[in-house]
Amino acid sequence: MKMFRNGKTLIVISLLMMGIVAGITKGYSKEEKKSVTSEAKPISSDAAITDQHPAVEEGMTCNDCHEIKLDAKTTATEVWLGGEYLKWGKGEGIMPKDKVGERIVKIFKEKGFKRTCVLATSFNHRPTSTTSEFALDPKNMVLYGLHEKGTAKIIHIKHNPYVSLNWHREFDDNFSNTLCIQMIGKAEVLDGTSKEFEKGLEVYPYQYGATARKLPVEQWKEIIKKQMAMTKITIEKVVLLDGSLARTEYRTSQQWTRK
Repeated sequence: MKMFRNGKTLIVISLLMMGIVAGITKGYSKEEKKSVTSEAKPISSDAAITDQHPAVEEGMTCNDCHEIKLDAKTTATEVWLGGEYLKWGKGEGIMPKDKVGERIVKIFKEKGFKRTCVLATSFNHRPTSTTSEFALDPKNMVLYGLHEKGTAKIIHIKHNPYVSLNWHREFDDNFSNTLCIQMIGKAEVLDGTSKEFEKGLEVYPYQYGATARKLPVEQWKEIIKKQMAMTKITIEKVVLLDGSLARTEYRTSQQWTRK
């Protein structure tokens, strides 16, 4: 790469190598980075980096520059959801969206609409997973969680709102007992003074905390509003793995999407 500076003007001359941009975006403005990465070609999800690939700064990922193409013929999850798999032909065994939603709601309902999930967040391209309790608003398919202020996940979400969550029943050797939900969504952090925080408390069963601390519920509620942050996660996609579906006409892997 050759770079020339003339006042505020930065001219970047990129050499294409193997269809991949030979450029490092470190230190560029958003406009300059967009110019460099716009020439990067789409790649498949299983593409491997070669020794001819240009150097990139630590933390960068392929999708910072490239559009990632998923091939339904080779991506396992896509095959399980709708491709030719076991007894099902392509497009067969897919459960209606509302039925998938009902099964997801049932999983949460069994524990008072609250489940302990593994929450994955990312900051500067470095992922972190934590365990957090979330309650489901079944009407709107939205999750609410309560957390201590200043924790890493809260800081991550403020910088990058896209999150992934997972809940699963403990695995054993009986596949029919397998039950797992993988959720992807967009999170926001709510302050105790907001109306949305109050709405979240209508969903999240916070009252058990008052009982454990032997406090009046209203007193505990005021403590929560002052000392804790709430996350609201709008679920965009759920992949459900339910081994019990093997005894039905449906695939054991199903998907719910908001769209």
